[in-house]
Amino acid sequence: MTVHQGRFPLVLLPGPDTPVAEVAGLVRALPAGLRPVVLRPGTGARTPTGLPEALARQVRDAGVRGPFAVHGWGSGAHLGLALAREFERATGHAVCTTLFVSDAITPGRTAEARRTVTESRLVVCTDRTSARFDGSGLQAWCRHSTSGTEFVTLPSGPRAARAAALSRLIAARLLPAAGRPSAARAATAHVPGGDVVAGSAP
Repeated sequence: MTVHQGRFPLVLLPGPDTPVAEVAGLVRALPAGLRPVVLRPGTGARTPTGLPEALARQVRDAGVRGPFAVHGWGSGAHLGLALAREFERATGHAVCTTLFVSDAITPGRTAEARRTVTESRLVVCTDRTSARFDGSGLQAWCRHSTSGTEFVTLPSGPRAARAAALSRLIAARLLPAAGRPSAARAATAHVPGGDVVAGSAP
């Protein structure tokens, strides 16, 4: 899988406004079976020419060999979408299995972003207190995946509790376990402390 003792790589892409504590909290909460790879591109919602290629090089330089997943916050999720597509363009098949999206409305600032489609499965997360994300800006994420999109409402509360809930969701989708939701029932699976509000099958 990777050169790091079989731990499944999870690339973390914070947006420019994502607090360092938010990223650190998730890293601490992740189970040992996941290997976090934190990239900080430091860009806005636009995707400058060449940035997906540069991010792909950083992923490879971090020792990632084979399948991986991505979690992006805000515009980092938009870059995650571009990164997943870049690996597909370079290899001819999906390498990023799942793109987790937090606090990000659908990409739309450029025509290129609106046209980007990946084979990665999308898991779009929000919390019950996010007035900005009432669903109207999230549903269009379905257009960006050919493998299905899942919408999950996570609990609000202290940062540590949010990180723990997000970590449980990510682990349930990525790590083999007896209780892991299958692709066929991912759209209706229960998330401890949260709930799936909608989903689309592949």
